[in-house]
Amino acid sequence: MSASDADRRPAENSEDEKKTKLGSFKKAISNSFNKGLRNSKVMSFPMDDIDAEELKQAEEFRQVLIAEDLLPSRHDNIHMMLRFLRARKFDPEKTKQMWSDMIQWRKEFGADTIMEDFEFKEIDDVLKYYPQGHHGVDKDGRPVYIEKLGQVDSNKLLQVTKMERYVKYHVREFERTFVHKFPACSIAAKKHIDQSTTILDVQGVGFTSLNKSARELIQCLQKVDGDNYPETLNRMFIINAGSGFRLLWNTVKSFLDPKTTAKINVLGSSYQSKLLEIIEASELPEFLGGSCKCPDKGGCMLSDKGPWNDPEIMKMVHSYAEEREAEAKSSSKTTSGNMDSSNKESNKEAGEKESGKMEPGKTELAKNEDSSKTESDKNESGKKESGKMEEKVSEEEKTISEHVMAHPYPHPHPDRSDSVCSDAFLEANDIQIDHLSPVPEELSTSMGSEKEEKLRAALTALEQQLTATKQAEVEKELKLKAALDRVNALEKELTETKKTLDETRIKQEELLATVGKEKKFSIFCW
Repeated sequence: MSASDADRRPAENSEDEKKTKLGSFKKAISNSFNKGLRNSKVMSFPMDDIDAEELKQAEEFRQVLIAEDLLPSRHDNIHMMLRFLRARKFDPEKTKQMWSDMIQWRKEFGADTIMEDFEFKEIDDVLKYYPQGHHGVDKDGRPVYIEKLGQVDSNKLLQVTKMERYVKYHVREFERTFVHKFPACSIAAKKHIDQSTTILDVQGVGFTSLNKSARELIQCLQKVDGDNYPETLNRMFIINAGSGFRLLWNTVKSFLDPKTTAKINVLGSSYQSKLLEIIEASELPEFLGGSCKCPDKGGCMLSDKGPWNDPEIMKMVHSYAEEREAEAKSSSKTTSGNMDSSNKESNKEAGEKESGKMEPGKTELAKNEDSSKTESDKNESGKKESGKMEEKVSEEEKTISEHVMAHPYPHPHPDRSDSVCSDAFLEANDIQIDHLSPVPEELSTSMGSEKEEKLRAALTALEQQLTATKQAEVEKELKLKAALDRVNALEKELTETKKTLDETRIKQEELLATVGKEKKFSIFCW
């Protein structure tokens, strides 16, 4: 064996050992999140794409939520927690506040039952005036969401529905995406999917395209998305972007995090090849450069094409949902059973006190001693359980910490964040308008008073400049029209003058001819 081989082998062993320990840690964390569903293979996917440090922080965050009673069983999901953590750059306090606000909002809005409770009868009319919908998946298995923003008729839209109802529809569709579409895409792709690819067609969109009501609606949708469904946008393509839109986008993107702007591709009319790099032609509508037409569904925008329409896949999705529901009910029953038991004991004790049926020799002191003994037993039992858990966790932490000390592992970048949607269009077009693809976080959260002021000042200056330009163009058009009218009037005058001159010339010629004849006659007479 050569010296180089001898040196290489320990390094290889060290790398293998590192991978093994990290894999064990990921498995331990994953198991803690999936307890109660360990026999389910429906939605079990590897977490190789998740950083071990992020998993550790997610588990710590989970324990905080459990301790503060902020973790309903339906939201006990590692991927959901990671999305909120990433939205707040892994700041525990900010993430907890965001999570707490989300839980409260869901209770007040009724998001947990909105799929069953809310019916949107005006959907056909709404889609006429706001063309939108999912169509297929990209090459990574994520659902593709399309909006024809340039064809939005905001006046007619708000005539066929009300803002409050549209917001409810928006939330219902987001819930349906998480309950049905993302799980179906995950099964089809054999990996976890909880983000989408968005295409916004802004052809025909100008600075005056959206009235005040439409802007308010889009801002409301973006707030809902940014606050309650963060980190669900993977990438966005803004196509058919004109010079006005590009000018606005170039101003706004300077205020955004580079990781946010990296998700957004602003393209002109030559966008087809770029889309086909990300989406197969068979999954892309023909009007966007693909080969799909969906003639049997009334066109691609109405087809809702995707794995969520596959009966076999949806059986698996429903099976998983039933297991989760059963787990939630079981957890609820256990909690209520403990409360009932506690209430019965307290009622029994109160009844015995009232009726005087306490044992004769049992003094108040004896009762207190018995009560103390019971509490002591309970505490002792609890301590043993807690001790076992702490011992298990400490062993895992010890293993990881030893490994990290020996083999430093890169931590995630502290500035991890993103988001974008409709308001990107309003504030550069928060571009998310994708009511199913929330907007980058920086577009839906405060950027700081100084940055906001600068952005507002820049946008105000742009609006004033564009307004002035528009007024100047109108004035030019009016002047040009007046000049043309003057030219036409002059042409008419010249035509009439020419006609008069021609008539005068003819009369002069006739007069000259008459004078000539008279002269000849006079000479003849002489």
